[in-house]
Amino acid sequence: MVVGVACGSDLLIYKNNKPFYKFSVPSLPILALEQDAWQKLSEPDTDSSKIIENLKNTPFGLLSPRSQTLVNLPQEDIKEFIEKYSSIHLTKSSPITCMTSLKRNSEDPLAISCPVLATEQGQVYVLDPQSFTILHEAHISNAKATPSIIRASGILDIEFRIIVACREMFITLLRRGWLEGKIIIQTVLPIVDMILMPGDNFICAATTDKMLHCYTKRGNKLWSVKMNQPITCLCLIPLKHLSIALVAVGMQGGAIHLYHSRHSVDFITAPDTPSAIVFGQLGQEEHVMVIITTSGTMNFKILKRTADFNLNRDNSISPAAQSKPLPLPKRSKLFLEQSMRERQHAVDMHQSFQQDLVRLRLIAARTVVQVNSNQAAAGNEKEQLKLSAQVLGLGPMFTLILTLENMNSDKALIELSAVFHCKPSIYKLSSYISAIPLIPPGLAYKIETKVKECLNSENSTEEGAAISTTQIIRVFIVRLGQVQPVLAATINMPPTDPLAYTV
Repeated sequence: MVVGVACGSDLLIYKNNKPFYKFSVPSLPILALEQDAWQKLSEPDTDSSKIIENLKNTPFGLLSPRSQTLVNLPQEDIKEFIEKYSSIHLTKSSPITCMTSLKRNSEDPLAISCPVLATEQGQVYVLDPQSFTILHEAHISNAKATPSIIRASGILDIEFRIIVACREMFITLLRRGWLEGKIIIQTVLPIVDMILMPGDNFICAATTDKMLHCYTKRGNKLWSVKMNQPITCLCLIPLKHLSIALVAVGMQGGAIHLYHSRHSVDFITAPDTPSAIVFGQLGQEEHVMVIITTSGTMNFKILKRTADFNLNRDNSISPAAQSKPLPLPKRSKLFLEQSMRERQHAVDMHQSFQQDLVRLRLIAARTVVQVNSNQAAAGNEKEQLKLSAQVLGLGPMFTLILTLENMNSDKALIELSAVFHCKPSIYKLSSYISAIPLIPPGLAYKIETKVKECLNSENSTEEGAAISTTQIIRVFIVRLGQVQPVLAATINMPPTDPLAYTV
């Protein structure tokens, strides 16, 4: 077990309660004006007042910490500060504001996890847990964003979602392969804390107006609940033996309410206002809540093994209701005749059902063969050339792989090219013309092309029926000096996953 502690712009790694490694966030680029200013300040007989005045006219947030300190110093301390730091290399680091962990390649509780860091300047870094190198780097948003809370779900090598709450009162989303996040939720007041619900990936966020909000993973609000006291922290309480997940809401005064959806199912009290709550396994106990208060005390509460939070009370049936007979209808004459017919002709009815089932399977198999023959492969008997296509991906990014096979055992194929044709408003390809080298007899050659679907969520909903008829890519195999294609094929592209447009 390894523990990571963020300190300034460094991540301190402790293994077996001993210092193990220190990772430093990459330095940010320095302004040319600032770099030139410190170069002049290092020279003797330089008028520092004009240089400092130029630094004051520069936006304060763009300066390095050294320059920010310099412009705020009183006049009598400026000379000593310049002499002390002018010879030191100028760097601009960004402090780590929040961090979390993300599973690397498995959801197993004991599987290895990757540290995920968010910095003051809005950068997100996913680190390799073994070599502590940067596996993925992204920016939170195209707008100014200062992260305060970060949560992650999924698996790094497969698919993941990173949710970041910012001080600018919005929540952004980062997914696998994204270099910049997308704003999905905008709040009216600052966000106090945030958690991700397992399963549906619902987002629960608490704001400073005593409100607890729940949003879908697309940013649509589901419900809101108002508390009696200001909220100080949130904690997810997964109870796998009950197949539920509760939300612990810590409030000023020491009250901690447990919510299942929008309904309060229980509450406990702490000696002081909770500052942070953690729930999980501690020693031999699987369900332990650790409460850290604002006064610095630490409290432990163990969940009873028989606790069910009365979640099934609405589904319970009273003994009086159980004693009443069910209102079953009387047996009609038609029912009796039908039952008698089924008993007398059971074999014939079963054989008829089996014949219909076999006929249905035959029709389905014929349809599959026809679709595969029309879309996946095409051939030219004269040239003895076979073309097959394979589409990879869920969208909007696809990988189109064409396989050209020379069926001739004596003659090589030369001077061929592949030409792609599609509707430019729907698809964009990495290359529209690909030269095909010599294909020896009996061998195959593969062509890989990246396809990007250009439709957005609005177009996908308004033009659904029209788009389905144009989601095709035509491929022409042409020979140098000939007008007529050697081979032509039509590839029906699969529909894009709707979540790619809505998230």
